[in-house]
Amino acid sequence: MNLKSEAGWATLVRIFALVAIVSVTVAALEAKTIRGLRAELQTLRTQRETAKAGVSAVWAAQSVDELNQAIRWMDNFYADSMEGFGRPGGLCAAGKLNDEPLGRFTIGAFFPARAAGQPVSDSIDAMKTAIRRTDEYRTVHPDLALPAQ
Repeated sequence: MNLKSEAGWATLVRIFALVAIVSVTVAALEAKTIRGLRAELQTLRTQRETAKAGVSAVWAAQSVDELNQAIRWMDNFYADSMEGFGRPGGLCAAGKLNDEPLGRFTIGAFFPARAAGQPVSDSIDAMKTAIRRTDEYRTVHPDLALPAQ
């Protein structure tokens, strides 16, 4: 081989070596970034699980006495003919428990209000507001009903 040809090959090998070094460096940096992102993802997953456990703890920490107070209020509201539904027996009209409003309004309105830190009276008002937004209430008291959301 001649000197000019060897110099061309040497230059080509140097270029390939430089490309290889740059490629290895980029791959190492990408690997480091991926490891960091995996660690961040795991941290976010842990925070999510902690938040879910915290929400569950708030719901589980609801006072039985407060829940009983809300249910008694709802029973009286269902029996009240002035503002409520005027059902003799309240939630137990005709000797049978009407459990649908218990789940719908205690879990749907009372518990979220309590979990948000509202006092029991405001949480009961949230239940009342939710009841007053129903079509069922609108048929009994069209003048007292609130617009549906």
